[in-house]
Amino acid sequence: VDSLDRERIGKAKAEFQAIIRNPFMLNSVILVFANKQDMRGAMTPNEVCEGLGLYDLKNRRWHIHGTCALKGDGLYEGLDWLASTLKEVQALGHSTYVSSSS
Repeated sequence: VDSLDRERIGKAKAEFQAIIRNPFMLNSVILVFANKQDMRGAMTPNEVCEGLGLYDLKNRRWHIHGTCALKGDGLYEGLDWLASTLKEVQALGHSTYVSSSS
């Protein structure tokens, strides 16, 4: 998510909600990168959570991580969370779906 774009967080929320409501995504874990954390005026990861409605998700595993994609800051930490969470879910015998959009 572009943390600097406060004006379009509502549109980002609508798109995000449409994605997670897709039947193929019902058992998916969710990783959100709050990008551009190095820029003045960027929303904090907490503000992005509120903007996307992450706190309203029930029975979903999700994580948000602040990043600066240009520098690579925070990317590996977020991906580490995703990898360990997927291993945990698999060990518990739950299925997850991976969907890609074009």
